[in-house]
Amino acid sequence: MRVLTWNCQGAFRRKHRLIRRYAADILVIPECESPGFMAGKGATLPWPNIGWVGENPAKGLGIFARRGISLTLADWHDPRHRFFAPFIVATATHAFPLFAVWTQAEKTISQGYATHSINALATYRDRLGPEAILAGDFNSSPVFKQSGKRHVQMNATLENHGLISAYHALRDEAHGAESRATFFLHRDRAKPYHLDYVYAGTGRAKKVTLGQPGSWLQHSDHLPLVADFG
Repeated sequence: MRVLTWNCQGAFRRKHRLIRRYAADILVIPECESPGFMAGKGATLPWPNIGWVGENPAKGLGIFARRGISLTLADWHDPRHRFFAPFIVATATHAFPLFAVWTQAEKTISQGYATHSINALATYRDRLGPEAILAGDFNSSPVFKQSGKRHVQMNATLENHGLISAYHALRDEAHGAESRATFFLHRDRAKPYHLDYVYAGTGRAKKVTLGQPGSWLQHSDHLPLVADFG
């Protein structure tokens, strides 16, 4: 199974053809329009199974799956964490929870992006385990002066549940010392950060791939991150 996450920075109705080259089984797309919004603009999407959460139809969190994979927003989704959204993914042989993530600095529940993740993980602690996958734009890194320690705390919490970042495990790199960025502030190559992650049980991910800035920065400030599972 191939899981892809890409913060498309809006207008996914015009950009989805770019991402189809990866032939992903499941796609998590932050800053994505709602299916109804895209249909109203004349967009035809190739994925038959679609989930979406949000209030603004022009910018929410989308999740897409190929034929043969069903997506259902879990009935235990807590709306306080609307963009830390658990979906039940089901294939012909098994089902598992996939948390689609696009963290927000919502001060009613947190003081920043990493704290939003920590609060959501506390809410869903009984649903976390090595069989789960979390994918998306976490907007956090230990390099950030004000919130870096909170990212370390978030990462430790996930590790306690048997979940690790596929990129860091397969490339043997530490959080905050990545050789590749997933985000470039204002699309400036001189301002790279690693903010997008796919977390899964130890050993589950077999390969991880990142898009190249030269190909993607004209379309978004984020690069696609792809994790292949055996």
